[in-house]
Amino acid sequence: MNLTDIQSNLLDFRRSLYRPTPRQTVVQWAESNLKLTQRQTEHPGPFSTAVRPYTREPMETWKDPGVAETTLCWGSQTAKTTTLMAGLAWLIDNEPSPCLWLMPTENLARSFSKSRWLPMLEDSPVMVSHFPAQSDKITNLEQNFDRCTLTFVGSNSPANLASRPVRILIGDEVDKFAQATEREADALDLAEQRLKAFSSSKAFLTSTPTITEGRIWQRFLRGDQRRYYIPCPHCKVPIRLEWRQVKWDETAKMEDGKWDFSKVRASARYECQLCKGEISDAQKVAALRHGEWVPENKGALPGVRSYHLSSLYSPDRKCTWGFLSVAFLEAQDSLLGLQGFINGYLAEPWENQSAPRQREELVVAGTEAVSEKSIKFLTVDCQASSPHFWFVVRAWDEDGSSRAIDAGSADTWQDIRDKQLQHGVQDVHVIIDSGYDAPTVYAECLRYGRFIARTGRVPLFVGWMPSKGMPRRGWRNSKTGLDEPFYLRGIDPRVGDNAGGQNRLELKLLEFGTDTTKDILERLRKGKTGTRWEVSEKVAGPEYWRHLDCENKVPRLSSATGRTTWTWLPRSSKWPNHMADCEVLQIAAAIFHNRLKIHAAPTQ
Repeated sequence: MNLTDIQSNLLDFRRSLYRPTPRQTVVQWAESNLKLTQRQTEHPGPFSTAVRPYTREPMETWKDPGVAETTLCWGSQTAKTTTLMAGLAWLIDNEPSPCLWLMPTENLARSFSKSRWLPMLEDSPVMVSHFPAQSDKITNLEQNFDRCTLTFVGSNSPANLASRPVRILIGDEVDKFAQATEREADALDLAEQRLKAFSSSKAFLTSTPTITEGRIWQRFLRGDQRRYYIPCPHCKVPIRLEWRQVKWDETAKMEDGKWDFSKVRASARYECQLCKGEISDAQKVAALRHGEWVPENKGALPGVRSYHLSSLYSPDRKCTWGFLSVAFLEAQDSLLGLQGFINGYLAEPWENQSAPRQREELVVAGTEAVSEKSIKFLTVDCQASSPHFWFVVRAWDEDGSSRAIDAGSADTWQDIRDKQLQHGVQDVHVIIDSGYDAPTVYAECLRYGRFIARTGRVPLFVGWMPSKGMPRRGWRNSKTGLDEPFYLRGIDPRVGDNAGGQNRLELKLLEFGTDTTKDILERLRKGKTGTRWEVSEKVAGPEYWRHLDCENKVPRLSSATGRTTWTWLPRSSKWPNHMADCEVLQIAAAIFHNRLKIHAAPTQ
């Protein structure tokens, strides 16, 4: 009789019920059988929980029949993914069951499987014994072991989840999963539907949080909310590590108001919230061995575990008190703000506030440039009705300081050209919004600049640049590995599609993430970046401020997923936003021309 894959998986699972329960704990098995090499970590050697004892209890939930769901809301450098890998390896060897590992994208799932998961299995004789004789049965995305199957799927490919019953679901970095659309359901919801075929199913969900309404934080609140308490080496009372107790010497601040990071790092320490005793990094690592997970939500459903752990607990050298203190101060002054630090290191959600705006911008009398080395950008927003154009001229200094020296409306393209010449703005520093009537914008851009011949490539136009705001937050820079809020796309201005082929011309279109750029503008206006964002008295009239205050960042409920995200929305349909759009374009132009640096310099 030929069995289908589903029938075979169910049969293997039923047979496993009659096998004797392994006497070893999950931790004991992992430390006896797994080995991490340089292919997976910078600390190669036998798998060990000695320096990260907080991983032991979550690992045992793989074996505990009373636990149906485990949520790890953990910060960076805390080994949450390694904890999942060790638990899954134990399961394949001891309780083989059909498994699904869901990640944000299919490319990420393929890369993780190839570079981290499979190398760990290949370095373990016990796991190699479960490999099939046919090598093609083990691929990056589907792995057919001798008694179970493991499948990797990206949340951006929800169709791959259909008709795939599993007993074990791993949702890795769930807050980064693709959102549901009208055509595609939510990937995590679809995946959890696949667990219904098994009464003893288990789900493991992990992520650093994003916002309070995000998936991982809501799952953490749903569970028993366990937090790790360690004994203070001075008063011996168990305490929970909190960021507000990390201190450094005020003498580390220099005369110009900036911090001497070397002194901050050297003086940073943790102050016990009970006895005020100072806890060093070495004392923290020693105290971890005597720590204990304490559930704080007595009203949680039985079998629903949730664990919260910040990077304060990590023994990694990048999570010392000094390193975290410097990372906090750098993030505080960066254009992207503290959200990354709060999410990534503290494992806490970012809470946005929508309080009424208090005027914090610096208004100055002069209309000149910020300094002799300033460069000026002219940004233009195009409209269908009169006035057809709105513009802002802003001068940017090398350190990111800037001043709006002119702003207003215009009726013709010649008016825009006259403004450019009046302020001495170079052609390459004129940025035009092409969201409305793109062909006309392309044609006007081609009037002011020139084509540069390139060997073996289509001629490139250098001059006025069209731009377009995009809903996505940013793009990954393949050279630096960092996310950037803009992207340059080559288009043929005559047809508007991607440039290429013979007899083609190339015009660069500057695409930028609107939400990220608006966030940066907000931080500049509030003076939270260490640079000056100024507005001349000529510009700072009631109409200008009405345009700039047209939007507010508010929570928005998705009818498709039932979740809430924070987004920029108009305060009123009657409020104009055109000069605000020009100021957003100024941010995109300044970042593109390297006047604003959104990424902090790496600490040494």
